[in-house]
Amino acid sequence: MSTTFALPVLVVEDEAPLRSALQALLQQEGIPTLAAACAAEAQAQLAEREAGLILLDLGLPDMDGLELLSQLKASEETPVIVLTGRSDIATVVEAMKRGAENFLVKPTEASHVVSTVRKELARYVAQKQLRNQLAREKAKGMRLPVGQSRAMQQVRQLAQRVAETDASVVLVGESGTGKGMIARLIHSQSRRREAPFLDVNCAALAPQLLESELFGHERGAFTDARERKLGLLEAAHGGTVFLDEVADMDLHVQSKLLKAIEDRRFRRLGGVREIQVDVRLIAATQRDLREEVAAGRFRQDLYYRLNVFQIHLPPLRERKEDILPIAEAFIAELNPVLGRKVQRIHPEAARTLETYPWPGNIRELHNVIERAMILTRSEELRPEHLPREIRGHRGPDAGLASLEEVEAAHIRRVLHAVGGNLKIAAEVLGISRSTLYQKIQRYRLTPPRSES
Repeated sequence: MSTTFALPVLVVEDEAPLRSALQALLQQEGIPTLAAACAAEAQAQLAEREAGLILLDLGLPDMDGLELLSQLKASEETPVIVLTGRSDIATVVEAMKRGAENFLVKPTEASHVVSTVRKELARYVAQKQLRNQLAREKAKGMRLPVGQSRAMQQVRQLAQRVAETDASVVLVGESGTGKGMIARLIHSQSRRREAPFLDVNCAALAPQLLESELFGHERGAFTDARERKLGLLEAAHGGTVFLDEVADMDLHVQSKLLKAIEDRRFRRLGGVREIQVDVRLIAATQRDLREEVAAGRFRQDLYYRLNVFQIHLPPLRERKEDILPIAEAFIAELNPVLGRKVQRIHPEAARTLETYPWPGNIRELHNVIERAMILTRSEELRPEHLPREIRGHRGPDAGLASLEEVEAAHIRRVLHAVGGNLKIAAEVLGISRSTLYQKIQRYRLTPPRSES
């Protein structure tokens, strides 16, 4: 039986036959739809009702599709899938820069349309539910699914202690260990809790785009800067900005950020007026920032400004007692999203989960649980619902693969599964594309084909 979604997909397509065909296809899969033939109709629809996803054709009669995309992403969190022509690769790249989550090349197979829409819609619903969960947990004392082991209890205690101050914080830990959730915990228990919490992945954006994201820009500041844009520092005034993967920040942007921290004011790109801000900074990194400073890749003065208080998050393999409680929390989270009623984990499956080293940490565990729940039709997750590489792992007493070998094998399998598409592979692995490049070089992996 197909999973149904409460939030509709808004199909924005000026060609009536294609618009109707897309609606009929999605509705057959239990996905409700709204329709618009132009940008004005799309904006009117969104003003009246929330959409779970927007399927956007770029060739609209009343507005350039890229311009509408920019406007939508400036005011909506709703994911956008762009519809484009086969020879329109440059436009696809521009659309992704402007915030599109995915794209479909016309013509395309119906099954591919459905699978892409389902994936993005489910992700948005899950994120929306997580935000609601965060609000509920905030009222209950912010018990997030990062674990109850002694190590994580110490992390929580440190987070709660530093939350009482305005000190800058650096969270250190491997990818997927829950640094973002701890950052939100700190914000939720601080005096800034009623103000915005905004985050940016410093590894995911080119230097100029990151600078614009942080500081904003004036109209005409650079090519395609068609209107004024507020930066995160300005938009989060009174609140918190979370700088994920801060070690990947360009040195020029580091310099400008340092000045903004010291002066508590800055200018937008292309601007002349100084803007005064009051924000707290929380940074996260997988790397040793002291080594980055020694190598000349990170400014020492910025390091001292950010690293007032440091919290280390241990990897999941070092706190195995957290694995099953976190898995059960994910089951409870995903049951309504996936339309399942899973109540328990089979003992053999539980043992398998506990003995696997989890190189991708909590993020990988979430992906495995989600996959298992998609496969099961019962109230129990069984060993056969787990991926082959996890079932085949023999545990620490068997031999013999190092953590690096496990990670390399996992990356190799993902690259093969996505046909060498590095963007999709990075998304599946839950890491930035630059980190994926580094790991490919480190492990001397060869993608099946060299797509970006």
